[in-house]
Amino acid sequence: MTSCAISADPVLMLNCAGECAQIVFGGGEGVLFAEEIRCPGQSIMHLPTAIERGLDVLGIGVEGLSGIACVRGPGSFTGLRIAHATMYGLARPFSLPMAGLEYPGLLALQTAAMISGELWVVLYARKGQVYVQGFSGTHALTGIGVFSADRTREILAARGETVYLAGNGLRKNSLLLDIPGARVLPPEFDTPAPAVLLAAARTARFSEEPPAPLYLRKSDAEDNLEAIAAARGIDPAEARRHIFDFE
Repeated sequence: MTSCAISADPVLMLNCAGECAQIVFGGGEGVLFAEEIRCPGQSIMHLPTAIERGLDVLGIGVEGLSGIACVRGPGSFTGLRIAHATMYGLARPFSLPMAGLEYPGLLALQTAAMISGELWVVLYARKGQVYVQGFSGTHALTGIGVFSADRTREILAARGETVYLAGNGLRKNSLLLDIPGARVLPPEFDTPAPAVLLAAARTARFSEEPPAPLYLRKSDAEDNLEAIAAARGIDPAEARRHIFDFE
């Protein structure tokens, strides 16, 4: 993989890991255009027109970008696929470099100057599970784990000190909102601000190769593959052979 630095020309950043699709253009002068569209599972309907609006505002074409970055996860399986496919489809014809950004690190970057103590990012993972990662400032204390909400509550309650919590997984699991000693940040901190996306992209490692999506659990379609295949008259075993096993 060949890494490269990006110029001061505008960079496009995409985030479809959560319930909102974010489209941000920015460069050396700061954020130049930003849209945030709440569209759970429907980002494919909004990304192309939002990107086109941004390019029109900047008065450039895709070839005028210096690179494209997208949030690679963890988060919505479908959202991650759409963001990565959009990035690749735009970047490839013009040989634009690409980069991936990790969602928990973005929220840590956003709050680093505001809090004193640990930040634990808790992101929604469906089926009673959450993605969890701890930070001290922007330094990761742990890797990204996948736990049940009950197990996450145990982990955070055992920290033995005041911790701050952020992420949409908190709002989806009410038992995580009243952990003794924990301070839950307001919902606006569940999503990285456009300036945070730009700051992360400006220091990211860009490459001619697309970043790998950060899938930490199987999609719901894979969990229900046998039923879906049978309903379409496909041998479930044959369908399974064409699916990459994440475990």
